[in-house]
Amino acid sequence: MAIIKMNPRKLSLFREKKGINISPENIVAISWTALIFLIYYLKHSFEFDFKGIEIGILLLGAFYIIGLLISTYFRYEREIGEYCGRISFYENRINIENNDFHLEEIQKLEFFSTYDVKGDFTNYLLEFTPHLSNGLNNSFILTLKNGKQIEYNFLQTKSEQIKYYKEVLTNYHKKGIISWLELLNILKIEDYNEIQKLKKEITIANTV
Repeated sequence: MAIIKMNPRKLSLFREKKGINISPENIVAISWTALIFLIYYLKHSFEFDFKGIEIGILLLGAFYIIGLLISTYFRYEREIGEYCGRISFYENRINIENNDFHLEEIQKLEFFSTYDVKGDFTNYLLEFTPHLSNGLNNSFILTLKNGKQIEYNFLQTKSEQIKYYKEVLTNYHKKGIISWLELLNILKIEDYNEIQKLKKEITIANTV
């Protein structure tokens, strides 16, 4: 299988923000819950008379919580961090944030969690966090022969996914920077016949 000259394949890079991050929706829900406890504590411990206001607060809070839970099925996960350029895959080099790394200086390229795609449902549980994936729970580590490691998260969408880059990734495998098992995992090839077909394609390409 000869490598066909083509435009470089590109994916958007993302740098996650470290630390604990609480969504505005959860802050409101926590605040509302704390307010309800405070109202009933004052009412039952100090016989404070709210003149029925607590019932209105309870109803408004209940409607908010129900609406929030329903909305999570139509909202995307928060993007906690920032986009920081692209990774571009060429036949003889990899470009990360406008920095070229030629295959000769790369020891290995490893991908992790390459199954996250923007818009996919993360789960169907009833919870406060959004259920639509932001597509950013994918990452890679590029290890250079000088020992330096470069690590990023990256975005995958319905149309742009690492598994679609078969030609250039197969070329990287032939150059020794992506292992055989890594290649199969990235391309999501599990069927025995498909594995043998890919092996044959690589063997033929190596003899050309």
